[in-house]
Amino acid sequence: MSRIFILGMSPLPFENDKKVYGTGIRTWQFMLPLLEKGHKLCVCNYGIPSAYPEDTKSSFRKSFVYDENSKAGGSQSMHSASKGCRYSFEYNVLVKDDFENAELLSKILLEFKPDCIVGCTFYPSFIASKLAGGVPFWADLFGHVMAEAQARAYIDGDDSCLFHYWNSEYSIASSADIFSCVSSRQEYALIGELGAAGRLNRHTSGYKFTCAVPCGIPQEEYKHTKNAVRGKDGISSDDFVVLWTGGYNTWTDVDTVFKGLELAMAKNPKIKFVSTGGEIPEQDIKTYPGFLSMIEGSPYKDRFVMRGWIAGEDVPNYYLEADLGINIDKDIYEVRLGSKNRILDWMRAGLCVLSSNVCELTEIMDMEKAGYVFKAGDPENLSEKLLYLAVNPDRVKTAAAAGKKYGFLKFNFDRTTKRLQKWVEDPTFSPDRGKDKKIFFEKEEALKNLNKIVSEQKKMIDERERRISELEGIVQKSFIYRLYSYIKIIKRKLFG
Repeated sequence: MSRIFILGMSPLPFENDKKVYGTGIRTWQFMLPLLEKGHKLCVCNYGIPSAYPEDTKSSFRKSFVYDENSKAGGSQSMHSASKGCRYSFEYNVLVKDDFENAELLSKILLEFKPDCIVGCTFYPSFIASKLAGGVPFWADLFGHVMAEAQARAYIDGDDSCLFHYWNSEYSIASSADIFSCVSSRQEYALIGELGAAGRLNRHTSGYKFTCAVPCGIPQEEYKHTKNAVRGKDGISSDDFVVLWTGGYNTWTDVDTVFKGLELAMAKNPKIKFVSTGGEIPEQDIKTYPGFLSMIEGSPYKDRFVMRGWIAGEDVPNYYLEADLGINIDKDIYEVRLGSKNRILDWMRAGLCVLSSNVCELTEIMDMEKAGYVFKAGDPENLSEKLLYLAVNPDRVKTAAAAGKKYGFLKFNFDRTTKRLQKWVEDPTFSPDRGKDKKIFFEKEEALKNLNKIVSEQKKMIDERERRISELEGIVQKSFIYRLYSYIKIIKRKLFG
């Protein structure tokens, strides 16, 4: 069995924090099959700030225990082994400063003595690229980051984020030994980036750098624990409940879903929209508030039930009480190259899916008749599908059953991570590890020096602002304050 050092994202799905993001699900998708195969894991995850209390500090646990029965961890939550499987692993959840502390992570890594490093999703893979572990490195690029950067730049009206994203992507692309993506479409986009990074060279000819690890679902079925939707907020047992769950990100097409729902609600008073989740402070703070503003001005605002972020353990109750899960993506590169965890969550629950048909997953879903699709950016087409499904419950149930069966068969954690499982048994370096990469050598060196340059510029700016502040004190303040400012300057000149 191998010893595997994992960098990922928390909270993990079983931890029942109020917010569970796709990156945490992805990390668990990689972890669980490895635990089931008996590998030893040391996990260092970035704790997404909005999912934890403001005063949260890093936690370091040498023997964290995950219990399949309790879906919880820690030495105090261990149950009898006869009730279900338990897996023990080293689990560290780190705040930003600690997660970006290469010295701290390197110390943990060296103490663990891993056979390989696995970065789960983009940010952890970037941090992993900075570690001098001397062992093979698997980088998971959970979606195409430059397409995500484009979506964010559009929302912000500012392209300044692009270089930050590319600098991070370049660090990963130029250092990892093997890569995983969420779709075969993203694989080809990544291969283009590898060419730009000089990785498609004479040493790697014929080497398979990439593989697709689609979003996955665990094998356990959801259980209904309490009433969450029906009989509340004006929703009756015979209403047609259209459900959204999760974050409203830069690629969420709230304009289309709002117009489509209004058109459908005008013709069928039984259609109700229920939403859990909301804005994502770390990525997008505009899309969700904009949607709420639209709803406030709607004549049907009472039929939009916006619950916001709720406890993770309560979300499955919404899946199991709704009639339809709706996914509303823009037709942009980020979506075309990516995938959707929420769709698989709904499939797992046996909830029929209606989605804009943009990504590889929705194309497969439509082809397999495991759900329904509408044309992206077309509210009239969305309205037509909603009205049709609202009066055809048998079609809804048939698609829901087909989606659940297909999801468990094709997208379970074990099946989706076969390539990773095989690689960690005998992790190897890429053929060009340690070899010079001749393409754009000057630019590569410039990128290596970028962080140093930015740091020095920041120090210069801070120093300039301090001096301006001191001069303002001399010019604008009283004699005593001016005297104090002169003394501060003399002290700095003499003693540094």
